[in-house]
Amino acid sequence: MGFSVRVDRHLASLNIPEWDAVQPDGGFYSSSPWLRHAERTADPAPFYFTAADTAGADAGRLRATMPAYALTRDAPFVFCRADHVIDDISRTAAGRPAEWAGALMPCLACGPRHPSHSGAAFARDLGPDDRLKAATALVARAEEVAAENALASVTFLYVDATDDMFRTVLEKGGYTALHCATTYMLPVPQPGTFTDYIAALPTKTRRRRVARDVRALDGAGVTYRVRPLTEELAGRLAPLEAQLYARYGTPGDEAALLGVLRSVARNVPDHAEVVTAELGGRLAGFVLIFADGHDLYARQAGFDYAVKGRLPLYFGLVYYQLVRLAQARGLAAIHYSIGADEVKESRGCTGVEQIAYVKSLDPRDPSARRGVAELAELSPPRG
Repeated sequence: MGFSVRVDRHLASLNIPEWDAVQPDGGFYSSSPWLRHAERTADPAPFYFTAADTAGADAGRLRATMPAYALTRDAPFVFCRADHVIDDISRTAAGRPAEWAGALMPCLACGPRHPSHSGAAFARDLGPDDRLKAATALVARAEEVAAENALASVTFLYVDATDDMFRTVLEKGGYTALHCATTYMLPVPQPGTFTDYIAALPTKTRRRRVARDVRALDGAGVTYRVRPLTEELAGRLAPLEAQLYARYGTPGDEAALLGVLRSVARNVPDHAEVVTAELGGRLAGFVLIFADGHDLYARQAGFDYAVKGRLPLYFGLVYYQLVRLAQARGLAAIHYSIGADEVKESRGCTGVEQIAYVKSLDPRDPSARRGVAELAELSPPRG
């Protein structure tokens, strides 16, 4: 079986039902609802790669998809920018900044604009050999597009360590692999109760910690609500998200955060919801979620620290209440992305290593290629 790869710049040019049909379980950030928001906030426009059969009865049938984004050093999506991610890996593995990482920019960031699960999606009935061929064709075309647009590198920054086929394609294609992060999801006991969730935690210490948190939250009278994300509600949430950023040393641009929330409200209306926590009638915190298929996705959160005080509201909102919600809706898993490894593991999440694959295309500046190769020796994939 052979494949031809087409490149489009706008969702309106795609056959959306065909695109969405090949997305896997857990693939919300590569599906059209999220891509609408990502396209509205992208400059320049994204690239949508589709691979189709070239011969036989299935000629022209869509078999694989991959979004990609051309990002500059000014792009606000730092967790998808090669310079930022590689610099972070260098600071962790080598204890120093990667001053040469700027030579990787601008980059073509392949996969969803989200820090987890970079790669492509394939039709469910496509066999292993044909998946390999389709993936090879997509990656080759991505490199051509990057060269045509004078981009300095092609990156797949969050490839699942368990995705042996896609890793093989990238490694044969000359990409350098580095350990990047771990992404997490929480299996939800179904059918089950919140007590079943606590009982499934692996240690007595963790079970006691969760029970203690729940008693404190219940004793304080915390109440929760689930409601659609609206542009009006976004105006109340952005200041809380800015507080969270400031709490951890990163000044939050409240206007920019508000713009993102309003874009999500406009472009993902059938999937975007907000779980809020109130204390004494005052808004104390929120988490933005998406429900899709059998899965729930926790996206971003914020808190009014003066209202919540010392209560473990982060855990109440982002873990315990989402478990209850997922159980009530019969959902199988909650997806959390990267970061805060110990915290997520302590609440029952399981992780998958994310491997950054990078290929420098600029022959005039060998510093990036050399720097990535040296860094890979200090931060090799673990799996």
